[in-house]
This record gives sequence, structure tokens and C-alpha cells, in this order.
Amino acid sequence: MQHEPIVHDRIETEEQIARLSFLQWEPLGPWALAWVLQHFTCARAFWREPRAARKALANWCYQEQVGRVRQKRIESIEARVESLDPKCWASADFTRRWLDGDRHQLLWSRCDSRYPESLRQIDKSTAAHSVETGHDAGSEDIGGYRALFVEGEPAHLQAHGLAIVGGRACSERAAQIAQSFAGVMADAGLVIVSGMAEGIDAAAHLGALQAQGSTVAVMGTGVDRCYPRRHQPLRDRIAEQGAVISALLPGQGIEKYRFLQRNQLIAALCVAVLVVQARLQSGALSTAHAAADLGKQVFAIPGSIDDPRSKGCHQLIRDGASLTERIEDIYRELPWLHNALQAKRSEPEDLPQPHKTQQQPALAALLQQLGYEAFDVHQLAQSLQISYESALHQSLRWELEGLLRRESNGRYLLRSL
Repeated sequence: MQHEPIVHDRIETEEQIARLSFLQWEPLGPWALAWVLQHFTCARAFWREPRAARKALANWCYQEQVGRVRQKRIESIEARVESLDPKCWASADFTRRWLDGDRHQLLWSRCDSRYPESLRQIDKSTAAHSVETGHDAGSEDIGGYRALFVEGEPAHLQAHGLAIVGGRACSERAAQIAQSFAGVMADAGLVIVSGMAEGIDAAAHLGALQAQGSTVAVMGTGVDRCYPRRHQPLRDRIAEQGAVISALLPGQGIEKYRFLQRNQLIAALCVAVLVVQARLQSGALSTAHAAADLGKQVFAIPGSIDDPRSKGCHQLIRDGASLTERIEDIYRELPWLHNALQAKRSEPEDLPQPHKTQQQPALAALLQQLGYEAFDVHQLAQSLQISYESALHQSLRWELEGLLRRESNGRYLLRSL
């Protein structure tokens, strides 16, 4: 069954809500929605049908898709279908408001030409897994309907992307390396993709932004959430200069398993993954493994043999990742990058220096009180007589402007003004 590309604004908000109501059902929701749109003119029409239609859907889920869940009784599936009714969806109004927001986009995997083709690999690999494990695919339309929430410009999702990921508690040098690599690659025209976490992720986004390039943050929460909260100013800049995206419904909070799903999206979006300083238990390794499973190139930067923060990178190299010390190591494995990099003639050392804004009164007062000594967010809040949360946001703004440097212990130093 072929699906014609549909532009977002041709799908009315109420139809969007009706479709999204199915995605509350994990993991069957995308496949249930696909069945509904094959058998009814729209998702709203399904809910207007007699109860028999819902029973038919429950029966199909049981017969065709039971391999995806452990539910054994069709009655429990039918009850779950009943609970998906948009009228019972507590977050429906909240989602409507999000859809009406400025630069908020909703892309559907099987009916929107703006949905990244690379993300459809996830459905294809799921279909292949179903066949390998003896599950009956049922039809050529095994793939489910998936939604992607975007704040920013969806066109960045179609460009060549490089994922730069690593540990949260990284060294200052590792953060500098990630920022430097990101700046050079963004300057060459690649979109830098990461998860907006502390440490390497944030450094990668910052490097792309400072190089005036594009960057995409893939969230492990609803797209409207900011995690960690202190990255709100960074998130705002990413949405303005690139895109913030999530496959989760707006309003959804932190769940550990969702970050693994987020890592799979990062891997699928990119042509390659670069891992900078990661422990053996780091989530960055799950991104690298997902990329390898999808046939993507994995790069890893080695570190000290005595530093546990580098053990994950060393393991990836043992497993076949390309040992990476310089930019040339990346485009040696990806020859098509060579021309773009040759045109720019950029090296990590050539990155533009952070822009020095004029001295601000609040910063001048802080300088007098702290006398160039390292300080933490609590001291900043006390000195400026503002709340701790406001101090978090202010410190990150000054860091983004190049006025502060964040040390590996979380304290800040004033740069030369």
C-alpha cells in the first residue's frame, strides 16, 4: 500500500490528536494506528464506529502482533484499545496547545515527506527481526505509524549528520575535544547530533553553535521538557539554530528505557557516530552499538589507560570502531567528506574564538566580589541575589557567550573580558 506524502497543515489538529492517542500504547500503538488508517478514512472515523470496530482491532493485535507483547488474553487488549479513546486522553488539551506553538512541527513517518528517511530504518530493522524470529509479518505494511515532534527547522533532519556523544562526567580536555571536532564538522556543513546531556553532549552542541553551524538535540523526554533543566538556554539556542526533536508525546518525563530509545534515534539520524570519553556503562556505547547495527561507521577517541572514563572508547576500538585522533581519521573512513573539509581547510585549532560581549554590570559586580576565583552556582545566586534556578540559567548564558569557563568539577572561572 503506497502512501502519498502529506504536508503537516493538511492534517487537522483533531485528527492529529486522534492519531496521537494510539501512541500512548507502548509498544503496539504505532502498529495499531497503521491498521486503523488502512481500514478507515481517518483515525477520527475509527472512534465514531460501533464497538465492533474496536473489537476487530483488538483481534488483529492479538492475531498478528502478539509476538511484540506478552499479553495472552484478547480481553485485556480490547480493554486497552477502549482506553485509547481521545476523549479519555488526559494530555489531549496540552498536546493541542503544543501543536499550536511557534515553529512546532509534527511529522508522521508514513505520510510526511519531511520525516527523515534514515529513521525509517528503525521500522525496517524491526520488521526484519519479526521475520527472523518467526513472527508473521502479515502484510507488506508491517511498519507502524510513528510521530516525530520537532521544535525548529525539520530540514536539518534531512542533511548529513554526525553524532558526537560521550560521558556526562567528562574531563575538561575531553569536552574541549568534543567541542572542537563539532565546530570543524559543523563548519564543513555537517549537522551535529547529540542528546543535550551534561558533558560531551553539551560540548558538541556548543561547538556547532559557536561555529555558526547546525545542530539537532534528540530528547529522551517529551520535546517540551528540558533535561537537564540547567540547559534551557542551550536548548533555546539549538531550537533557533537547528532543531530539538523527540519521538515521545509532549509532557512525557524521565524514564530510563526512553533514553535507550533516544540513543537509537541519534544513531539512525546520522551517517556516523563519534564517541568521546565514555565509561563502559555509558549510554554513549548503546548509541555506538545501535549505529553499528544499522551499518553506520563508529569512531572513538582513545584516552589514558588509567582513566575509567575512557574504558568504553577503548572497548569500542577493540570491537572494531575506528581509532580517531584527528579530523583526517574521520574523512579517511568517509571519503565523501573530504571535499567539504578541503574547501573549508579547518582544523580544531582554527575554530573561531568565543565571542566576547561587552562587560555586563552583573558580571562586573561578580568580578569585584569573587576576584577571579572559581565559584559555583550557589555563590553566583548569593552574589547576584537571585534564585538558584535563575543562577543556573545565567551561568549557562554567560558560558555560551564565552564569558565563563566551566571546570570539570562544575565550578566556573571568569574568562578575560
